Amino acid sequence: MGFRDFRGHRMPRPSKAAHFQIEDGNTRIDLKCAEDEPMKACADLLLEVIDRLQGQN
Repeated sequence: MGFRDFRGHRMPRPSKAAHFQIEDGNTRIDLKCAEDEPMKACADLLLEVIDRLQGQN
């Protein structure tokens, strides 16, 4: 079993992992967490990365 595209080809199941993409000027953050990691833990990590980037300016 699995998902099929419009042509009937088998596709992998979509990931349930949290995924954040943020762009601001020349800065781009693309953070994808592990499937079994809670979204809050992933969001907290993202905030930590943003805080560190802001501290560099």
